[in-house]
Amino acid sequence: MASQIFFPLDAREVSWETETDQSWEVNEQKSASGKRRAMTYQTLPGWTFTITFPGLTSEKKDDLFAFFSRVKGTLIPFFYKDAENYKCENVVLAKNTDGSYQLVANMHGQQEPIYYADNLHVYVDGVEQGDTSYKLDRGALVFTNAPAATAKVTASYEYYWKVKFAKSKLQIKQKFDNIFQVTLSLEVIR
Repeated sequence: MASQIFFPLDAREVSWETETDQSWEVNEQKSASGKRRAMTYQTLPGWTFTITFPGLTSEKKDDLFAFFSRVKGTLIPFFYKDAENYKCENVVLAKNTDGSYQLVANMHGQQEPIYYADNLHVYVDGVEQGDTSYKLDRGALVFTNAPAATAKVTASYEYYWKVKFAKSKLQIKQKFDNIFQVTLSLEVIR
């Protein structure tokens, strides 16, 4: 697996404001009689995090510009740990057809697959497993020795959203000497 790329600013360490948007692409047609037909190809909603950092230092501003260049704007996806939506406790994991167990996030009642997590604690039938008994592969737990078919696998973890910048332009405003402000949007991708 290629090396992971992580958003350089931790919203829990700098001042921030955030907005979370949910979207659905719906195709709609109306007949002459007024009958409506609508459908969507999405099985999961689109999510966008819009984050305002009102007081970045010059160093953090430079880190953000360098990161934007590294991912070439909207081209390369990366991982972002949101300040609010990032933690799961004692989640019962579903078994995939390949025998792995998918980590998920519960986003406002919507269960979402996630592709990277840390601070991971895994339990099989209530017994914590050592970190050498499994590996994390694109958000799925793969056990060295598979648990029994009837085993209950649970986990607690902090997760990251796989995102890209929503716009190909990054504009940072200088407010005062060594104080900068930026608002940016990150779109969840799968």
